[in-house]
Amino acid sequence: MAAVLNRFRRALSNPQWSIGVICLVCFVAPALMIVQGAFKTEMFGTGGNYSAEMFLEVMGSSRTHSVVVQTVAMGTATILISTLLAVTFAAIYVKTNTPLRQAVPVIMFVVIATPGLFLAIAWGLLGNQNVGMINEVLVGLFGDGANIVNTESWWGIVFVSSMRLVALQFFLLLGPFMALDRSLDEAARISGAGPIRSFFQIELQLLAPAITGAMILGFVLFLESFDAPQILGVPAGIFVIPTEIYAYLSNSTGPLFAQASSISVLLMVVLLLLVYIQIRVLGRRSFVTVGGKESRVLRQNVGSWRWLFTTLIVVFTLLTILLPMAQLIRVSLSPFLGATSGFSLDNYEVVLNSTKIVGGYWNTLGTAMIGGLLAMAAATAFSWAARFKAGPLSKLIEYSQWLGLAMPGLILGLGVLWLFLGISPLASLYGSPVLMVFALFIATIPLASRTTTAAMAQIPKSLEEAAWVSGASKYRAIWDVIVRLMLPSLISGWLLCFIVISGILSIPLLLSTPGSNYLAVEIYRNYVEGQAPTAAATAILMIGSFLAVAALAFIASKVVGKISQKQMSSKSRPNNDDKPRQSSAGLKPLTDASDRKTPAKVFTP
Repeated sequence: MAAVLNRFRRALSNPQWSIGVICLVCFVAPALMIVQGAFKTEMFGTGGNYSAEMFLEVMGSSRTHSVVVQTVAMGTATILISTLLAVTFAAIYVKTNTPLRQAVPVIMFVVIATPGLFLAIAWGLLGNQNVGMINEVLVGLFGDGANIVNTESWWGIVFVSSMRLVALQFFLLLGPFMALDRSLDEAARISGAGPIRSFFQIELQLLAPAITGAMILGFVLFLESFDAPQILGVPAGIFVIPTEIYAYLSNSTGPLFAQASSISVLLMVVLLLLVYIQIRVLGRRSFVTVGGKESRVLRQNVGSWRWLFTTLIVVFTLLTILLPMAQLIRVSLSPFLGATSGFSLDNYEVVLNSTKIVGGYWNTLGTAMIGGLLAMAAATAFSWAARFKAGPLSKLIEYSQWLGLAMPGLILGLGVLWLFLGISPLASLYGSPVLMVFALFIATIPLASRTTTAAMAQIPKSLEEAAWVSGASKYRAIWDVIVRLMLPSLISGWLLCFIVISGILSIPLLLSTPGSNYLAVEIYRNYVEGQAPTAAATAILMIGSFLAVAALAFIASKVVGKISQKQMSSKSRPNNDDKPRQSSAGLKPLTDASDRKTPAKVFTP
């Protein structure tokens, strides 16, 4: 009995157990509540029985089948376009001497940091068939009838979705492109192959696993996207699975929770399958080339092609950053949508005088700050626990975070809602900021884990083990070694989580109550209610807040870096104890044999 108790105490001393329980609560519990909700006749907290009738009805519905087919077709088109552009930009940046190639990572980071809600609204205004800026230019150049651009369409959704995915896939492919061995290209060139043939027949084949993984992850993210399909697709009667879920929840006769949960289960199964395939493709296989000094990438002089590549960079920047921002600024200054005169700051005055919008601003700011901080803290703990000790608990912590990726915002919000309503002590928190912070915190953990895992991989575990040997506890070693070395990366990750939480529409749209206002919801409601100038002004003010917070985070990161450098330099300076010991007679310093330039003589009898 004593041996069993000792084993139990040793198991409890393993911090992976507590972190594993947190993973179960954050990721597994909401997923299980979604599955349970698909078979419940009433919402949680109101009684009801269990039945498979609604689930079978949704699965056998012809509307569900058409929505699934449309989602797959739209996702396939989006991924083909985004992957082609991502591979092109990665090759331009890594392998060519294009003049603007250095700006490509900066442009891609700005696109990632731009909330999808803002990009969708901007392109909904830009591509408006009647008063959009693009159509106005086309009509001015070619006359009436040239207003052919309409982003509230099937291809409009594909275009906006693919532009956002290009940036993410670019960063996923950047590492594999930079790891290519240049000797392979040189060998192909010596054998008579040109640069184009070498790229397509050798390098692309080596990059095929990485490209496949980027395509799968991109398809997963498209299935999770809600902003562009809701803003651009629903007005045109185009539905994908996420917008179909929201249609059930916002039904005019009352929310259809069982139907929404049923189609959510379908989407979760598809996403889990795709995530599993991606893990199988990239998780256990190694696609590397080994080389010495010559393994660095050789940039090629592409001749006149560099001007085509430069034009491609400029056009992408216009489509993803400059034109959307210009449209938002123009509409925010307009008295009404489509105005060509009377520009003023009246819309900003309306926004700043609106207690609803200002209250939503402060709610969003506080929620994003706290949620981002919790997400980075949890992601750091998860990354540390996953590498602390190999075993089943490590796998549970690692793979449960992928389950979070398989739950889009609407599904996650619904699962968290069922979790709080299904547990009596938590039901009283419905409508409070705790519910919103918890859901948004879970939604950003997969993103935060990308940052913390990459940063922690650069810290050798030997540093932590040295702290343990020196008498530090596990938790003090985490603070003194892991957190301090990762602090600049943690600040950058928090900034990205802050921006993402501030721009998420799906979760606040589902969980916000009449008394709790959130800025993304207010922007969306103003836009769909025909108050586009007010929505644009609110978005511009929010973007200004992002820039201010980003500047503060940048300054904080620089200050932290300088403080760390000063501490490291002060520790590396010799103190009085490090000086050679002097004899009492003031003669030559006494040194150990190991400090002498000549080997110490060894006495032998």
